[in-house]
Amino acid sequence: MSLIRDAEIETTIRGWAAPLLRAAGVAPESVSISLVRDESLNAFVTLGNKLYLHTGLLKRSENASQVIGVLAHEIGHIAGGHAVRLKDEMETAQMLSMIAAALGMAAAAGTGRGDVGAAVIMGGGQAALKNLFSFTRTQESAADQAALKYLNATGQSAAGLLQFFEILGDQELLLTSQQDPYVRTHPLTTERIATVRNAVEQSVYPEVRETAADQVAHDRMVAKLFAFLETPGRTFQRYPETDESVPARYAHAIAYYRQGKLAQAVPIIDGLIEQYPQDPYFHELKGQMLLENSRVADSIGSYRRAVDLRPDAPLIRISLAHALIETQDDTLLPEAQSHLTEALKTERGNGFAWRLLGTTYGRENDMTMASYAMSESALLQGDPSQALFHASRAEQGLKVGDPTWLKVQDVKQRAQNLMEEMKRRGG
Repeated sequence: MSLIRDAEIETTIRGWAAPLLRAAGVAPESVSISLVRDESLNAFVTLGNKLYLHTGLLKRSENASQVIGVLAHEIGHIAGGHAVRLKDEMETAQMLSMIAAALGMAAAAGTGRGDVGAAVIMGGGQAALKNLFSFTRTQESAADQAALKYLNATGQSAAGLLQFFEILGDQELLLTSQQDPYVRTHPLTTERIATVRNAVEQSVYPEVRETAADQVAHDRMVAKLFAFLETPGRTFQRYPETDESVPARYAHAIAYYRQGKLAQAVPIIDGLIEQYPQDPYFHELKGQMLLENSRVADSIGSYRRAVDLRPDAPLIRISLAHALIETQDDTLLPEAQSHLTEALKTERGNGFAWRLLGTTYGRENDMTMASYAMSESALLQGDPSQALFHASRAEQGLKVGDPTWLKVQDVKQRAQNLMEEMKRRGG
């Protein structure tokens, strides 16, 4: 099981999910949405309002409405409390195993870098969670009805959800081992498909009518995922060099960059920037290309421009801070600290950001704050002994009752709890 992070794709998906969540009476900020690097068609929810989408599902989707339909269905599970109800119905040992796997995924997220492009994979263990929750048919029907309600309330067609069900419909006839996980974990019946089809026909929004902006965002998302996760050869097969569309050029730039052909990649991304100078993600990609090809100083301008255009994107701030640190110019450390501190307001679970912050404090010889930051990083990486070691070092330089001292106490308590949990699981 592995997760990936990308500022553009996460922003796109959260933008689609937010109105549906509000229609469901769920605060958008209370739900985490994660991308699972897996070629199968799947999506699922777990305890704690966590929603997971497989990259295979996103890459296979043909339009934004299909993804939005899947989101609406999964939000139906969240709003219905189905994960909690399932917990009560399952054997304790089985649920503990699932919780352990989910905790592993959470710990994996703490090691992450902030972009698909770096292909920074956050390993959550070797066992895939393809059958994490097997919902009852009653719960599936309830989630369908909820999805139809949310889509209608937000003025969107359920035709995308119907299209996605039809893509999966034939899989009911396959052997279980050959089915995509979505079919196994979300039992699909002809009755369910008929219900959604009837709702589409009766709806005041019978047709797929996503906005042009949503379709562009979808096509860019698919192109970006394909170019980063498939081989460059396959990318050029799907997006021939004769294709001059924006998604295709995006894919071409990424494919050349992954081949180490910066001389071909940079002119393409420069062309996109010239055409769309206010697009933060093109600037971000150029910064990434330059940084990862040892042109650290050159990358900073691109990252700074991306942050200027999307100051609310913590993953881009983290990438800029990384570039600033890599220059080895200590006069840039305060700027790096500023970006990391801002990013960590919303990315407290990002272990890579904490590690970078610890590096900046260490180079400034502030070993107390360096130790505190490294304790947070170690804890997020699932290493409670290292977290306790760094927390104890930080504690020595702090006054009792200070805000950072209180944070250190929290780290120590969480580390001790994790050690006890690991002992229980090991026993």
